[in-house]
Amino acid sequence: MNRILSAAGRFELVVSNLSLALLVVVLAAQIFFRYVLHVGLSWSEEVSRFAFVWFVYISASVAAQRGAHIRVTLFARLLPVNERLTFLLADIIWIIFNTFVVWAGILLIQRTLTYPVYSTSLFLPLAYIYTVIPLAHALMIVRIVERQWRSWKHGVPLIAGEDAANREAGT
Repeated sequence: MNRILSAAGRFELVVSNLSLALLVVVLAAQIFFRYVLHVGLSWSEEVSRFAFVWFVYISASVAAQRGAHIRVTLFARLLPVNERLTFLLADIIWIIFNTFVVWAGILLIQRTLTYPVYSTSLFLPLAYIYTVIPLAHALMIVRIVERQWRSWKHGVPLIAGEDAANREAGT
């Protein structure tokens, strides 16, 4: 199981980094061609938008795995219940939301395969671009469960930096 999670983690990092690198290179090329050569690239805006979307979705999964996803912790700490149980309940709600998005994303892909929609300048079927939606949310479900497991089994903090913050506070 650890090998599968490790391979998924490498996949996420590679796809995320490649998407970011593609975004930067295409935007730099677009700027160079537009302002130096005075010629616009018709495809660059579309490629950079798709790369950005893939980067954001896959990076969200990486953030979930590392416990770096945005989370409001103030209210969880003010409640009279156990903080771990509060975060477990919040993560269950997050998993339910992600499950809905995976399901809706699969329906979207099925619909765009049945009734193809193509990108404007590259003429790519958008079903390929939309695959990141259910993929990233499925990965987030795995990462949320993995993070909770590591928290309950090995005492790893659910929120990134919590162990350092607890050491500084003396708790």
